[in-house]
Amino acid sequence: MTAFGIRTAGAEAFAANQPTGRYGAASDIGGLALFLSSPASAHITGNHIVLDGGSKYNAQGAVGSVKL
Repeated sequence: MTAFGIRTAGAEAFAANQPTGRYGAASDIGGLALFLSSPASAHITGNHIVLDGGSKYNAQGAVGSVKL
């Protein structure tokens, strides 16, 4: 979906429409992986974690105009 958005809207427009105002980075996924492999996540089981910078809620109109 990201590649489609970049091709149709352009890279700057696509990033501007993200609630975080930027693309996701490998370090975002790395931070989640580090957390999930740590004792802090010992009580987390069988979940789907959406790592999209809030664009899921932006598409549903739940995110305001303030960037995170």
